[in-house]
Amino acid sequence: MTTASSLTLGSREIALELHRLLKEMDPARWREEMRSAAVERIAALTARIVELLEATRALRTEKGADLRQRLADMRTFLEQHAVTARGDGEAWERLHRKLQHAYESLADGLRDYQVHVPSLRPTNYARNAFHVCWGLVALSLIQWVLTPTTLIYAASAFVVYAWSMEAGRRLSPRMNAWLMKYYGPIAHPHEWNQVNSATWYATALVILAATGSALLCLVAVAVLTFADPAAALIGRRFGRTKLVNGRSLEGSATFFVVGTAAATLVALFGVGLPLGTSLAVGAGASFVAALAELFSRRIDDNLSVPLAALAGGWLMAALLSVPLS
Repeated sequence: MTTASSLTLGSREIALELHRLLKEMDPARWREEMRSAAVERIAALTARIVELLEATRALRTEKGADLRQRLADMRTFLEQHAVTARGDGEAWERLHRKLQHAYESLADGLRDYQVHVPSLRPTNYARNAFHVCWGLVALSLIQWVLTPTTLIYAASAFVVYAWSMEAGRRLSPRMNAWLMKYYGPIAHPHEWNQVNSATWYATALVILAATGSALLCLVAVAVLTFADPAAALIGRRFGRTKLVNGRSLEGSATFFVVGTAAATLVALFGVGLPLGTSLAVGAGASFVAALAELFSRRIDDNLSVPLAALAGGWLMAALLSVPLS
């Protein structure tokens, strides 16, 4: 095995171990009696990083130097915070937050080698509340304020703003720091350096608006608004039966049930479909969206979920001869 291969393989193993540790440190799962074992794992992780850096010292490529520097920064961080890990609860929470960003830095370095490791999605109740509130705003605008034509204009304006902000923060680290100062509390760690979920949500809204169907727009937005955060909360807290991509049976089941209920209600009261038809359309949209959420790995689920709900709702509407306009 070459030195470069040893570096990438070893770095991936370290990243995956750190990802497992951070998931266990998540506030929804964390118990104080778990701390001593977590401290030991942090110490073992530090030792593995030191060993890997020593074994790959001869590597001279630019990418290799960058990845080694990220590992060295993580080693320094872990060594500096070894005492903090034994401190009070607030110190532990600060360590958890900072360790998330250290993980994402290593994940960014691995992407240069086309090595994928999962993004972190820690429990964030402020983010969940923000997600639901803006979903309710979108549902209200679709139902009571915007026409199909003005909905396209509004969604297009939103997506232009979102992608402009993405371009701006790529070109200007200062702008990125300024934006994340305000949006950081509701952002996942990987969104500090990658396209954020709100931008993908805006992109999905443009596609939904282009259908010209209030039914499909309402159903897709309802599924994303309520099913996604509900699945995240239940999956992180009670998820025991593992499926794929870090998802659990409990979380996916919650997604389907909550998504079906939300989509059924907007079809029933928002569009006026009969109860049976509303339930069928809602279940179809939620089922396909749950599959998309389950298998979304490199595609942000704020894009894949509403588009999958759109496809599922459209299919059931077509089978039942439900008018979409």
